Amino acid sequence: MPSLKEKTFTILLVEDNGGDVEMFLRTVEDELPRREDEDVELVIAARAEGGLKILQERRIDLVISDVRLPGMSGIELLQRIQAMDRRIPVIMVSWVDTVDIAVEAMRCGAFDYITKPFEKLDLAARIHRAMRISEILYRYEPDRRTEAPPVADFVGVSPAFQNVLAMIEAAAQVHSTALIIGETGTGKELIARAIHERSEQRNGPFQVVDCTTFTEGTADSELFGHVRGAFTGAVADKLGLIEHGVGGTVFLDEIGDLPLALQTKLLRVLEVGEVRAVGSVQSKKVSARFIAATNQELTEKVKRNEFRKDLFFRLNVMAIRVPPLRERTEDIPLIARHFIARYTKEFGKYVDNLHPSAVTELVAYPWPGNVRELRNVIERAVMLCKGDRISRNDVLGLLQFTDPGQGLQEDYLSLPYAKAKEKVLEEFSRRYIKAKLDHHQGNVTHAANEAGLPRSYFHEIMRRYLKDRDEV
Repeated sequence: MPSLKEKTFTILLVEDNGGDVEMFLRTVEDELPRREDEDVELVIAARAEGGLKILQERRIDLVISDVRLPGMSGIELLQRIQAMDRRIPVIMVSWVDTVDIAVEAMRCGAFDYITKPFEKLDLAARIHRAMRISEILYRYEPDRRTEAPPVADFVGVSPAFQNVLAMIEAAAQVHSTALIIGETGTGKELIARAIHERSEQRNGPFQVVDCTTFTEGTADSELFGHVRGAFTGAVADKLGLIEHGVGGTVFLDEIGDLPLALQTKLLRVLEVGEVRAVGSVQSKKVSARFIAATNQELTEKVKRNEFRKDLFFRLNVMAIRVPPLRERTEDIPLIARHFIARYTKEFGKYVDNLHPSAVTELVAYPWPGNVRELRNVIERAVMLCKGDRISRNDVLGLLQFTDPGQGLQEDYLSLPYAKAKEKVLEEFSRRYIKAKLDHHQGNVTHAANEAGLPRSYFHEIMRRYLKDRDEV
């Protein structure tokens, strides 16, 4: 009987360890999701030289290579592949979990870096993502892309930032689902909007679906709509949020919080493009681009059976990992100046720049709230600034309670409520009083007046929290 498969996706594995080869084979066979018309072939070479020969003889869609190989190293193989055809994604693997090797691999053009031993589910997810990226890179030549406008409030020069911009452009070229992963405040919705504005759906709606707001009993109706008489109070037909995004993009924000029952129904929408309103016996076809975002590790939720494995793979076609601000500190001064320009215009003030000492404080701060927190700090700094540039004291008075690097947040979260509150209040009082005194060169009367406190009470707070007067 002839095979029903129409496409064969070929993966070249360059690995000299037999046990690891077996692990890859089992993962591809047991865990790797694929389309009904898709077959996956795994070609194996024990040395980089053999891998290069295979690359010259046939089309390879994806390369997975160990870093340490007999003869030519995996890094050199990566560089050779980049020189031959940049459209081939390369995943580098190693037993060595060091930042230096990972950074070198990524700088040389690696698509991903995986540390042994492998988690089969995680390995399958990474291979699946690389497969879908490979298809996109082969389908769309770089010179077909047009110059796109900059992403609003998304500023930077770091390699991590440039990688996100490249992923935005790649995601905009196709209709595939995308998953944006990043901490709170990193700009996941901005990225989703940028993809929408660069895509074929740009003239359609951008419908935001906040998955954290659904309550039991109303979730189905909110997402899929309902017909008249479906339940008490349903006096008229109502379109769901997904239908409001037809012809455009549906942005599923914080998808990790979506209840399991809705995950099953959402999967059907993604798979067959149909929705069924509550109370209806008919399904309706919908055409929209879906982009999801999360601040959680969905692979961990899959392991705990809190998130559907098939939905995860369906969403994870194009994964965009947004680095936290603390991992791209070289971008902080640029972002800060971007917001200064915005708020000086908005407030009608003249604030020209940041004092170098203020830049030092901003770069040293860990930014748990990421770009959103930096934006809020700069907005308040511009509002309160009395000169033509923001000073160190202007910044210190607005940062959160922690000294950079002391890890206070992690400390107080492990304490009982009363103790945690006391610790946070103490640190806030110390920083606040110190910042006021610094601003007024140690003049207690002026500092107390600006704080709106009686001088005697201000002095008592000083005595209690600034035990070492050298802090003043």
